[in-house]
Amino acid sequence: MEKFMGIAIAWCITGGGAYLRSSIDVMQRIKALLDLKITVFITRWGFEVARIFGVLPKINAIASGKYYEEILVGDYGIYYIGRMNMKRYRLLVIAPATANTIAKMAHGIADNIASALYSQAIKSGVPTVILPTDIPNNEGFIETETPCYIDREVCLKMDCGKCLAEDICPVKAIKRVDGVLRIDLSRCIG
Repeated sequence: MEKFMGIAIAWCITGGGAYLRSSIDVMQRIKALLDLKITVFITRWGFEVARIFGVLPKINAIASGKYYEEILVGDYGIYYIGRMNMKRYRLLVIAPATANTIAKMAHGIADNIASALYSQAIKSGVPTVILPTDIPNNEGFIETETPCYIDREVCLKMDCGKCLAEDICPVKAIKRVDGVLRIDLSRCIG
């Protein structure tokens, strides 16, 4: 595997929760197995979804801040897009890629970091791998993973009064609103 050591790839995360955790698991495995440098580009909403799903610590471990191992969020990543033109990255992975991102790429719209990276990779001949979030399973259904949520039916059945989750949430994202528990996703960290 020494032939891969030090090779840099670009990995872009968009705002889809489907396949997010498995994409990051794959990113961790290939980094460890092949000793690659991975620059993680994240769209603005990709960052929010990663935060809500609680995977930012894993992303930080993959891209520790060294050269070509940065995390570049939203428009900030545009400053580094020249690396794609100069073929500093041997591969572009966009996973997970939302339907919106796929539509932009199909129509040549390059108005965020994901679609701009794709555009530059295609122009520069950099191989690209894309994992769409909207892939139906064998039965024709699209399965997706949800972030943290409160099952109110369980709350009603249990009638526990004081909610343990509300007490132990480290960022106090679980609150009662009009007597009903809800998660403030703007605070949630998974």
